[in-house]
Amino acid sequence: MATERQQKKGKDKWREKTWYSIMTPAYLGEKEISTSPGIGPESMVGRKIEMPVSDLTGNFKKTTLKMVFRIDNCQGNRCFTSFVGSYVSDDSIRRMVRRRKERIDVIEKDHTLDGYLLAVKVVGVSDVKLITNKRADIRLALEKFLKEKISTSNLQDLVSYLVGDEALNEMSRAIKQIYAMKKLEIRKTEVLGFKKPESVHVEAEVVA
Repeated sequence: MATERQQKKGKDKWREKTWYSIMTPAYLGEKEISTSPGIGPESMVGRKIEMPVSDLTGNFKKTTLKMVFRIDNCQGNRCFTSFVGSYVSDDSIRRMVRRRKERIDVIEKDHTLDGYLLAVKVVGVSDVKLITNKRADIRLALEKFLKEKISTSNLQDLVSYLVGDEALNEMSRAIKQIYAMKKLEIRKTEVLGFKKPESVHVEAEVVA
């Protein structure tokens, strides 16, 4: 049984904590994701928070897709985040891939226009066994599509695009002439790093 001193110590630590509102990035409306207690702002920075896309967009077809945010800084009792990735649950992917169907996985990594290294992982399922050449052509077409989309877009534009329906519809059209896949899903996205875009260096030199 806890002593009176131990109980008092536990209560005192809890009283020291402050409740913080955790917000989405500005380009996602600075909506409150959740609230969480912390001893101070420094204890909040670096924490990761997940939320279903359906809670943010109201699209309940996306209940198995979650977005992941990291707290970067706090102002008062509000903590502001950056997007670090998204993922579809493993159970959902397993339900997609059933017997007598073939799975194709595609991973593409590239830098966005504003310098973020983004990895996008796509899984496709066919309703028949595919020949080797057709599998290769599908992978090549999806890699080309993703590379072009990532390299010509800013991260904030890509976030809304990749967690919506438009990306999957456009990918389906990109491979339709090769083979109409039974199902496509963006199973995971990850922000892996950042480098200053070359265009920023060029502009700085011109200004100088």
